[in-house]
Amino acid sequence: MPRIALIEDSPEVTTLVRDELRQLAYEVRTAADGELGLALCLAWRPDLVLLDVMLPALNGMEVLRRLRAAGFNGPILLLTARDSEADRVAGLELGADDYVVKPFSLRELTARVAALLRRHGPRGETTGPTIGPLQDADANVLRVLDCEVDLQRQLVRVGGASCTLSPREFELLCCLLRGSGRVLTREWLLQQVWGRDYDGEDRAVDTCVLRLRERLGRDSEVVRAIEAVRGVGYRLHPSGR
Repeated sequence: MPRIALIEDSPEVTTLVRDELRQLAYEVRTAADGELGLALCLAWRPDLVLLDVMLPALNGMEVLRRLRAAGFNGPILLLTARDSEADRVAGLELGADDYVVKPFSLRELTARVAALLRRHGPRGETTGPTIGPLQDADANVLRVLDCEVDLQRQLVRVGGASCTLSPREFELLCCLLRGSGRVLTREWLLQQVWGRDYDGEDRAVDTCVLRLRERLGRDSEVVRAIEAVRGVGYRLHPSGR
């Protein structure tokens, strides 16, 4: 049974969402402020977190930042009353996987929850997109230039050093590595990494690539090999640039 942490300070919203998710056979635990929610997630390790942005004690953005800094790699879906582009981008840059804007329908929320859980295995193990295989003799390992990805354990090493990525960054990196040498359109990457239900802007791809470059190290071979194809998408040159 998938485990969902719901961090929301509105009793009415908490009751509605919790009861709906339990009807759909999810195990749900709740917290009414940011500090309690952070402690819940770190101790319980849910499969997915529903996180309100406006929380007492510790706001949702800070909870998100601390969860990612602590190594939590499960999907995080933001519940926000803020619909500005700056707020959406801020959440994505901190490592959120998706968001819904209040007031939202329960049908939309549960569809997004199901989509995130389909793309991520239990306890946040990313299932990853499937395109042309470029694995080495070990089918669970991708190696391109100075980057090595252990698909089974979801570990990334660049130049021998470990890198911590969010689930979405991990999936995007796998797409680039598996598709190395080919131009991957933003639309295709959105479909593979964000899912068919995603209805946001394709600039989310650019933002995620920017974060990925920073995490992997701008001087690494694999980062230097990532080329932006103007007006189309991205290509990773397998022999470097």
